[in-house]
Amino acid sequence: MIYNRTNFCYTPKTWAISQVPQNLSEVNVRMSETLSDKEISLTFMKGLQVLAVFDATNREMTISDIAKKTKLNRTVVRRLLLTLEMMNYVECRNRLYRLTPRILRLAGGFLQSREIGKYATPILTNYSRIIRESISFAMLDGDEAVYVAHSPGDPAMITMGFTVGSRLPLHATAIGRTLLSFVEQNKQQELLKSISPRAYTPCTLTDKEDIIESLKESASLGYCLVQDEFEEGVTSLGVPVQHESGTLIGALGIVGPNPRFSDKEILENKKELLVECAASIAAIL
Repeated sequence: MIYNRTNFCYTPKTWAISQVPQNLSEVNVRMSETLSDKEISLTFMKGLQVLAVFDATNREMTISDIAKKTKLNRTVVRRLLLTLEMMNYVECRNRLYRLTPRILRLAGGFLQSREIGKYATPILTNYSRIIRESISFAMLDGDEAVYVAHSPGDPAMITMGFTVGSRLPLHATAIGRTLLSFVEQNKQQELLKSISPRAYTPCTLTDKEDIIESLKESASLGYCLVQDEFEEGVTSLGVPVQHESGTLIGALGIVGPNPRFSDKEILENKKELLVECAASIAAIL
C-alpha cells in the first residue's frame, strides 16, 4: 500500500540529530564564488565550524584541541566557546567542552519543517516490522550520507548501532552509493571529484572508475547492494526515494550480516518491500 497525506496520519514525535554539518570549508569556497566578505558573517561561520568538530570520536575537547581542528586562533575559539556556553549550546567541565542537548534544536527545525517525524518515520516503522530489518532514511549532506530518520525494527535482530544524525561515506555503503547513483548527473560528477575513497576493508572500492561502474549498475538495476565494503561480514541494500519527476529526495537502506542476504528470493523480497516503502515516503514529502 502506498501512503499519502490523505490516508496516512500519525501524531508527531520528538526528533534529534546528533551532529552539526561538517566540511564547511567547501561552503566557504562556494560562497566566496558568489558573495563578497561584506555579505556574509565570517564570525557566524567560525561558530558553526566550532560546533561541527564535535562528534562521536571527539565528544569532549579543550580550547587547544578545537583550535587545532578548526585551524582557528585560540583566542577566537575561546570567545566563540564562551558565547556558545552562554547560549547553553556547549558546557565546560574541567576545561573540557562538550555539546549540550540544546544543539538538537538546530536539527529539530529541519526535521519538523520536512515533517519527517510525522509522516516518514511511521512508514519506516511499519515496513521495518514487515521486513524484520532496521530501515534508515538518509539524505546528502556535502560528500556524506546523513541519517534523517531511522527505525530500529525488530529488537531481536542485529542492528549496526546507527541512528538519526549518523554519517556514512558515499562510496562504501549501499545507502551512500544509492544517493550517488541517482543524484542528478552534474551533482554526481561534483561529488565524485570531491570524495577521497577510503578503504574500510580489503573489499572497499577505492578506484573511481570502479565506483563509477558500480553507480551505473545500480542506476540500471534501481537499487544498490554492497557487501563487505564498509564492514567485513556485513551486507547493505539501498534504494532511492524519488519524486515522480525522478528528482532525488534521499535513500533508504537496510544493513545486516551477510547470511541474511544470501538467499536470492529473500533478497528480492526485501528489495521489493524497500522500494514500496520508498514510494510511500516519496508520496508524502
